[in-house]
Amino acid sequence: MVRDLDFSIEVIGSELVRDFDGLAMSSRNVHLTPGEREKALSINRSLSRAKSAAEQGQVNCRELRDSVTQTIHEAGGRVDYAEIVDQESLEAVEEIKRPVVFCIAAWFGKVRLIDNIEINV
Repeated sequence: MVRDLDFSIEVIGSELVRDFDGLAMSSRNVHLTPGEREKALSINRSLSRAKSAAEQGQVNCRELRDSVTQTIHEAGGRVDYAEIVDQESLEAVEEIKRPVVFCIAAWFGKVRLIDNIEINV
């Protein structure tokens, strides 16, 4: 959007900040029970496994999404969205051919958590 609308600002990306256990930092995390927090760790773990699978040649996005959503469901979460998008355009992709971001939002209890991971294959 900055590029398309010719805003005179620079967007600087940075790594996602995580708590000691790997959960993406958020003010909402305090609303998780200890059990929900433990189950919510399935988000980061499944995204990390998807990244590893992609780096080993699994580039079919539907299969990667299915794997992540299944893991989260098995942990007791409810996936709001799971999408693999082009890193530049943020358009959904079906196969990983260039850098992408795997974006996810999932509910654990009454808390909606978001996370993402870059995949550069």
